Amino acid sequence: MKARWLLVLSLAAVLGSWTDKAADRNTYHGITLFVDGPRGGGYADPLGRELDYRIFRVHVRNDTTVPAELTISFPGIPIALLPDTDKFLSVFLFPEGITPATVRDTLDFGIVGSKDFLRTRSPGPTSLRVTILPGATHLLCIGAVFAPDGLKGLTRAELFIDGQTPDASYFPKGSVPTSSKRGDALNLLFGIAVDPPAHHSIIPCGRITFKK
Repeated sequence: MKARWLLVLSLAAVLGSWTDKAADRNTYHGITLFVDGPRGGGYADPLGRELDYRIFRVHVRNDTTVPAELTISFPGIPIALLPDTDKFLSVFLFPEGITPATVRDTLDFGIVGSKDFLRTRSPGPTSLRVTILPGATHLLCIGAVFAPDGLKGLTRAELFIDGQTPDASYFPKGSVPTSSKRGDALNLLFGIAVDPPAHHSIIPCGRITFKK
C-alpha cells in the first residue's frame, strides 16, 4: 500500500511539474495565451469551389493588476505558406456576435451559423479591440480557409507574443521574425502550420497594451 501511494505521489508531482511548465510557456508579462483546436471541415463557396476551413479558439487571460487592451487584425487577403509560396490560405476573425463568450466544446466551438458566415464573408480585413480586466479571460475564434489541393494533414496554430518561442515541431528554426518589440506594448504573432512543419506562416496580427 505504501508503494502504491508513493507511485501516486510521484505521478502527481510529475503531472504538476508538467502543468506548471506548460502554463509558464504560455504566459508572458502577465498575459496567458492558450489555443484550442482546430475544429472544422469542408464547405462549398458561392462559386461552387470546395474549400477546407479550420477554427481555433483562443483564450487571452490578463493576470496583471491593470486593464489590458487587446487589438487584433488580419488582412483577409490570401497569405503564402512557406517554404512553397504556391500554397495559400486566408486567416480571419469570426465576429464577436456569433462567437460564444463562454467555452463550448461542441461543433465549431458553438459558433452560430459558422458555415453560413464562411459562405458569405467578405474577403476584407477583420479586427477586434477589447479591454480585458485584471483576472479576466476573453475568448475569440480565428478562422482559416484554404483549397485542399496539396494541403493535407494536420493543421496547428499558436497565438504568441513577440519574444516568445513557438513550438519548434510546428514552426522550424528561423521561421519566427526577428523581435521588433518597442515600448511597453506586447506585439502579437499568429503562427499557422498545415502538415507541420511542411507548410507554415507567421503573421503579425496585433498587440496588447496596458492601461495606466
